[in-house]
Amino acid sequence: MDAQLNEGHLLAHFDRLVQQGMVVYDANYRTVVQSDRGFSFEFRVLSGIAAKPQTTRDAKDQPSSRPSGCRPGGDITVSGYELATIGTTHLLMANKFPSARPHYLILTQDGFRRQHEALDMDDMTAARHVLSSLSRCRRHLVIFNCGIDGGCSRMHKHMQVFPAPASEFPLWPDNVAEEPKLPFKAFMRRFRNGVLPEPRELLDIYRALLRRAERAVGHAALEGEAAVPHNVILDRNWLVVVPRLSGAWDGLSTNAAGMLGMVWISSEDKLDVWLERGPANVLAQVGVPADAS
Repeated sequence: MDAQLNEGHLLAHFDRLVQQGMVVYDANYRTVVQSDRGFSFEFRVLSGIAAKPQTTRDAKDQPSSRPSGCRPGGDITVSGYELATIGTTHLLMANKFPSARPHYLILTQDGFRRQHEALDMDDMTAARHVLSSLSRCRRHLVIFNCGIDGGCSRMHKHMQVFPAPASEFPLWPDNVAEEPKLPFKAFMRRFRNGVLPEPRELLDIYRALLRRAERAVGHAALEGEAAVPHNVILDRNWLVVVPRLSGAWDGLSTNAAGMLGMVWISSEDKLDVWLERGPANVLAQVGVPADAS
């Protein structure tokens, strides 16, 4: 594993890519905080993500859209965005269409790895290393959107890393005083004494939660096949797995961040639709409704 990642150096590199126009970041995005059915939402209206490419179901195994600079088999532009290598299996790179400053991808070196695969030991080792390194100065989150119905936009296997929102916006997994009342089913394991487990234990925890997600969705993945659609959110204090039924409902899409209440949208019109449909209702539709048997 590589040496400790330097958060200051990585942020400076990220900012240079923004200044050069390689990273499309709207630093003046508008934030709207709302509460619906007791669930807190932080909407970020980010004009830059309007140009973000989206994958389609026919690209599940062979991406139909390959920008230049991709790894063989991949559909994410790597060339020019590399920040660090993570062992021999992963890269840390800048997210071309970020929703935060900074916003990174933990990308498999192998472009033929797919986003519908479950996380494995190499993924957990890389995620733990990045999270441990970056959270020394500022709290960060790692998310994984498994499959199109899990909210992924590209098929080259990757995780995302970004700073946690300001303390004014509480994250529901941080509520240790009472069980969060969610509009969707989610499965969580808190870590003992707030210590991030070693990769093997992280993988065991994840797999146990994924089995619960499989039961919630109603079917299990078969050996060698795609995992059930789900989201993973990893923090230094907990790991959350959210089973998903769909990546979007009524034209409104979201990923793992959205299941935390952090909804990233490209326009004020999208915000209006979210508020009209009821954001808690949207999450219940794309996840497994909390009251489902």
